[in-house]
Amino acid sequence: MAARHEAFEEVSPEVGELDEEAFAALMAEDADAAAALLTDLAAATDRDLRSAARRLAARVFVQVGRVGRTRTRGTRRLVSDRRGDGDLDLDRTLDRWDVGTPLVPEDLVTRTWTGHRRVVCLAVDTSGSMTGLGVAIAAVAAAGVVLTGDDKLRTSLITFGREVDVVQRPGQRRAAEDVVTHLLALRGHGMTDLAGALRAARVQLVAEDADERRVVLLSDCLHTTGDPPETALGGIDRLDVLCPLPTAEAEEAARALAARGGGSAVMVRTVRDLGPALTRLLG
Repeated sequence: MAARHEAFEEVSPEVGELDEEAFAALMAEDADAAAALLTDLAAATDRDLRSAARRLAARVFVQVGRVGRTRTRGTRRLVSDRRGDGDLDLDRTLDRWDVGTPLVPEDLVTRTWTGHRRVVCLAVDTSGSMTGLGVAIAAVAAAGVVLTGDDKLRTSLITFGREVDVVQRPGQRRAAEDVVTHLLALRGHGMTDLAGALRAARVQLVAEDADERRVVLLSDCLHTTGDPPETALGGIDRLDVLCPLPTAEAEEAARALAARGGGSAVMVRTVRDLGPALTRLLG
């Protein structure tokens, strides 16, 4: 671990020890390096060090996630959706439409006034492409979404690779600290079934009485198994993508999929990007 993290010996000077002051100094200097180190410490073979790292991560990542929390105020706002209500959103419709093919109703994106009866499912990619800082970004995003939930915004959380795990169902109240610990215990492995994840997210959404059913997908959007993800957008009013540490290929895939889902793609290049991104997507 010392070979991967320059600050390892400062943060863990003795076997099983975690110096929180040294970690705080590293966090202030380089948040990404600190978050990546803490993520790896949370999976250390030393039990004492692993336990201390998970306790610290639960506090730190929840604190970072709180930046993205916003309060709904009962106002109405204009949003895009794919249910056919309201006025045509020409720009988003053109983004979805494959020029040269017949325009079908499923390609139409409209804009309508809505209240804040929303349900959101965060789908977190835990396949082999998610490691190190990517896991920290996922944990912070999960904490932020869980913290944002209230009676007007019901939130749920699933993780996926080839298979899907439901971490929190809509309306459940799971402590953000528990969610962070759960995410950190997962190690990236296996293949990526984006279509399977979107269908599982839809199951979480459809049972809820809401004006808007949205999925926030945290993934590089490079599916390696299953159906093409664009075939699994039915029943989802809007799909937004958080693309962690994007390559050029991942950025292109994320933007294309978000456009097909009537939403937007945000490139998350540092853990500090998450607060503004969540505020924009969930506010």
